[in-house]
Amino acid sequence: MTAQPHPAYPCRMRHPRRPLAARTRDPVPAPFRVVRAMLAGTIGIGLPVLLHAILLPIWGEDSAALFIVFMLALLVGTGACFVYAGGGMLRTGYAMCIVVGAGFISLSLHEGRILGAVPSLDAAAAPDHLAAAGFLLPGAAPRAGLARQVEVTLTQPRQALRGASRGTTTLRGRFTVVPVVDADWTPARPVPIVAVLDHGPDRGIGAVTTAPWESGHGVLRLLPDPLRERAVRQALAEAGLEAAPQIVVGRWVADPRWARLDAARPLIWLSGAAMLGWAVVILSAHPWLAVRLPGPVDGPPTMTRAILQGIAALTLPCLLALALRHAAAGPAVMLLAIGFAAVPSLMLAIVAFDSRTPVGVLIAGVILMVFVPLAVAARGAGPGGLLPPLEGARLDDILEAGFVVAAGWLAWAALVVAGRVLGRRARP
Repeated sequence: MTAQPHPAYPCRMRHPRRPLAARTRDPVPAPFRVVRAMLAGTIGIGLPVLLHAILLPIWGEDSAALFIVFMLALLVGTGACFVYAGGGMLRTGYAMCIVVGAGFISLSLHEGRILGAVPSLDAAAAPDHLAAAGFLLPGAAPRAGLARQVEVTLTQPRQALRGASRGTTTLRGRFTVVPVVDADWTPARPVPIVAVLDHGPDRGIGAVTTAPWESGHGVLRLLPDPLRERAVRQALAEAGLEAAPQIVVGRWVADPRWARLDAARPLIWLSGAAMLGWAVVILSAHPWLAVRLPGPVDGPPTMTRAILQGIAALTLPCLLALALRHAAAGPAVMLLAIGFAAVPSLMLAIVAFDSRTPVGVLIAGVILMVFVPLAVAARGAGPGGLLPPLEGARLDDILEAGFVVAAGWLAWAALVVAGRVLGRRARP
């Protein structure tokens, strides 16, 4: 009786495996994948912006809990980049720049409470409604005769990234403060609401057109600001008036309900631009476009393609730096956001050089990709990274940034040409 044949290594027998493409293929049709990715991007971009807008009036700008919640919401957005950006480090990197950049830029775009109810009531009852975004005041009006124009200065410690104090920062401002009270109010009673005009630190009070006090019907509440609060206290003290507990500080507007949308307009534009960038990233991975876009080339790119690739890589972080500068973001926020944006740019820059490029040229290209966005953001900065005010000079600042970016483009083109020439000489 002969023994049945058996495999020499039965423990290594495996079932035949499906090809990798079959195992990784998404069963969802391509149009639905695009819709799913767009929804994920909407959540990833909008979640940190909305949470910050909702919680900022409650917790305050310097709240550690607010920063933690904001960063956790950004983690959701970056997770969406890894899952839905279409694969590939470049696509994922640019998606992360869009999500993180939009989140950080939104930190400086809150000039009023854009979320919350707008009740219609008497001015004396307004301080009791802490969560309201504004108030319709049918029986109240600004008392222009009690208005005071004040110039205030506030010196506060400047904090480093690790929380240690690094000297002081002096803030200056010019304001017009007007009490808003009911018809039966008397100067012996506390002032429940004040309307504030901010003239900026560099403009004379007389050069600013006064608010249309007669045409307004309510107040849009402004977010807490130490400089503005000091101006309110000083103006009321000069007028011999007393502030009510939880006094409402706001802008006198025609309709606070529509004024909320006006205050939210910068956030709406920012979210729209971020969603447009996200759509470009998602659609670039769609099969219909993938077969029509130029595919990867064998070997190093041509000199023209390498120059254009570097220019595209340099432009995105520079635009983000310019947006952060005009949004009055702090130095720490600028460094974090530009650091995120520089990662995919460095990827594009490195692959633009061929293997024969000298190491020195490669290092110079990496430094250029980081230095130019920082130069765009920090032009004219004073000690401690304090940026100059841009009121009345925004167009000139944009033109100056354009010259800096153009110089970066020329420097990149020179590096590519020098790398090719030196590479041919070193290895013929």
